[in-house]
Amino acid sequence: MLWLPVASFASRRSGVMSRRSTQIAAVAAAVLVAACGAASTDDRSVNTPPGPVGFPRQVLLVSSQDAEASGSLPLKRCVWVASTAEQRRQGLTNVDSMGGADGMVFVQDQPTSGAFWMKDTFLPLTIAFFGGDGSFINAVDMSPCTSESDSDCPRYSTPSKYLLALEVHQGELQRFGVGEGSAVALNDRSCLASTMD
Repeated sequence: MLWLPVASFASRRSGVMSRRSTQIAAVAAAVLVAACGAASTDDRSVNTPPGPVGFPRQVLLVSSQDAEASGSLPLKRCVWVASTAEQRRQGLTNVDSMGGADGMVFVQDQPTSGAFWMKDTFLPLTIAFFGGDGSFINAVDMSPCTSESDSDCPRYSTPSKYLLALEVHQGELQRFGVGEGSAVALNDRSCLASTMD
């Protein structure tokens, strides 16, 4: 069977394509061009994944002295886990959202004093550092750095060695349940979505 475009079939039937068919084709072409133009307004949104790719999601247990004193259970948060050197290098760079998780945890192989930076990171973040026992050390707000020069991007560190670092949307650390006197522990259970939405 041979497929023929509508215009070809119409011209065979009537000898010439009708004026109405021409108008319909012109309107359809204009709608198609407008739709294509609207879809490409921001190169970053076209080329940027909505969230991290290639990271597992796990439950992070967050406890505080207040919760323990009242007998409350730890909060359960769903976080991306960066536990390999490559995952820690990638982190939340070049993404526009947390991708349905509450944050990202960086797990070091051993306690370290290594610093973080925000090169090519679009989201303003707060980073919290935790010692080998999971206890809170301190937190720092971090701003995106889109500079071409690596040396123009500030480094963010902590005064003590840490084993875990948690990145969340800037300003959401308290809502996350993290602060002075809190502690965190990764649970082996996987999770599917944010617990804070």
